[in-house]
Amino acid sequence: MDDTGGDQLYRIHEAAGGGQAIELRYRPTVVDMAEALRLRNRTPAGRRQRRPWFLLGLLGPVLAAALIWQDGGPEPVSAGLLALVVFSWVFVFSGHRIMARAHRGVLDAAGDCRAVVDGDGVAVTGSGTSTHHRWTALAHYAETPAHFAVFSADRQALTVMVLPKRGLADPADADRIRAILDRNLNRI
Repeated sequence: MDDTGGDQLYRIHEAAGGGQAIELRYRPTVVDMAEALRLRNRTPAGRRQRRPWFLLGLLGPVLAAALIWQDGGPEPVSAGLLALVVFSWVFVFSGHRIMARAHRGVLDAAGDCRAVVDGDGVAVTGSGTSTHHRWTALAHYAETPAHFAVFSADRQALTVMVLPKRGLADPADADRIRAILDRNLNRI
């Protein structure tokens, strides 16, 4: 990755944005990914993917109690079902952290990243990888005090791009990114 902005992906964005590209430089962390995945739970796709775990957490204890009552005592099936219920509640409330930790190797391999946000879309370049998403491929974004998170329009995919505000050269650039995101995506 060239620190002078000389790589091809950056030049494409610089030209498309008419020089209005906003750049972030950061090293992604597990905390960044966990926050983005937590925010993803607010999207329609995120809610749809969590729904079975939530229902299992609600209905599983009822089914386990019925099995225990019917058999007169705890059976292996009932104990296994109760363990699955506990796991489902852990996943509902902490799944974003678990999944973020599972991506630790990918995050470490990404190394130092550069993201460019402009009128054309979002491009992220890391060690040996680069991705470019036009606004038409994205649907939602969310903001926290420390992050912007951008989500794909695909109803089944887990496409999440986290843009940590610590990567901005100037804190005022957060307002510029927010304006671009508001023009192109739905805020959740």
